[in-house]
Amino acid sequence: MKSYGAERNLVHGSTIAASATQVSESGHPQFASLQVGEMGSANVASVFLDLSGFTSRTFWESPQDSARLAHAVLSGFASVVRSLGGHVLGLRGDGLFASFGPSHDAISVSVALAAAAASLHAVESDLNSRLSAVGISPVIARAGVDFGELVFVRSGDETSSEVNVVGFSANFAAKCEKFANAWEIVVGEGAASVLPSRLSLTSRDGSPKLFQHEGNRRSYHYYDFSWRKMLSEVEGLIQDVDGLPLENIPVRSAA
Repeated sequence: MKSYGAERNLVHGSTIAASATQVSESGHPQFASLQVGEMGSANVASVFLDLSGFTSRTFWESPQDSARLAHAVLSGFASVVRSLGGHVLGLRGDGLFASFGPSHDAISVSVALAAAAASLHAVESDLNSRLSAVGISPVIARAGVDFGELVFVRSGDETSSEVNVVGFSANFAAKCEKFANAWEIVVGEGAASVLPSRLSLTSRDGSPKLFQHEGNRRSYHYYDFSWRKMLSEVEGLIQDVDGLPLENIPVRSAA
């Protein structure tokens, strides 16, 4: 079994690794002061990122090796999210849940897609080459994105609580991530409906998803996003956002 000892130094030199000076608690700051039972809502873009096949990998590798790898990847994902004005809402195992906004709907979704694209690209082009250089098998990333109203509610009791995020768009973004194959970003109908036409999406096999409740039936579409076409714009977008929360950046009205 290969050791990740060499990776400890590699991840600090990788462009996907987060700077130690950027450490912050997860959660949306707009709802951090909620008391137990209090709630608030916002229209935001939800992003789920994870590694494909990570559970199988943890079967063969030690918990310490798996944890080091997950740390390298999630630290990078979180760094990209923050650089584009998003908020990390949760980290679980090899997965990250983040939100972008509230801002102009199309901006929230476009920047969320840019973050997903930049995250996948960093893993594929940078971290994997560094892993391969020390004899460690490369990893495979994927992402899901959707948009809609989410409710933030502090659940628990006075001694132990956290802000829980509830809403269909977050649930469906998580499903989109599971629909995605290696190096894919799958986008839900809510996000697709507010995107500029130039960000082309293609229909995906299996879409739409059918939902049934008390005799009612509704369909909800999801799409493939050609994220590599967006990479040329990501660096400029990072400079424009400059790490500011997306909801704090003024949006100019069209003339």
